[in-house]
Amino acid sequence: MTLLQAYLNKPSTRRVLSRKAGEKGFSLIELVVVIAVLAVLIVIALPNFQGVTDDAAASAGKKYLVDAFTECSVARTRGQAASTQITAPSINGGAFSTTTAITCPTATGTTQTFTPSLATIPTFTIDLYSGAKTCALRGNAAGSYNCTAASKW
Repeated sequence: MTLLQAYLNKPSTRRVLSRKAGEKGFSLIELVVVIAVLAVLIVIALPNFQGVTDDAAASAGKKYLVDAFTECSVARTRGQAASTQITAPSINGGAFSTTTAITCPTATGTTQTFTPSLATIPTFTIDLYSGAKTCALRGNAAGSYNCTAASKW
């Protein structure tokens, strides 16, 4: 048997050659296999993406707190702390302790806190004068988000 005869006798080759003109598309089994493969990929990938928005909200809140401290530090250096006001942005997935404008402090004690909506993410606080950062664990967030036992982040 020649190589050509072996190829022509294969069931898959016969099926292709026996198609009628105008027969196009995929068989039902081919479509089911594709859907099954996609379902498996979704099952594997989905858990990796759950919580991404919560992590983003926590990161955005922490970044704003550091930016607010930096802005107040620059204002103090320039002698403009008493006239510089900072306003917390609106972040989906969390809230700041003060939503009205805060005047940059000239002494320690004025803080701003970000509390994420999800109870497993700790709250983050910064002193706008000294820059001291603290966090408070909530729910079962022990040790997560760089919130250590010493309440630092």
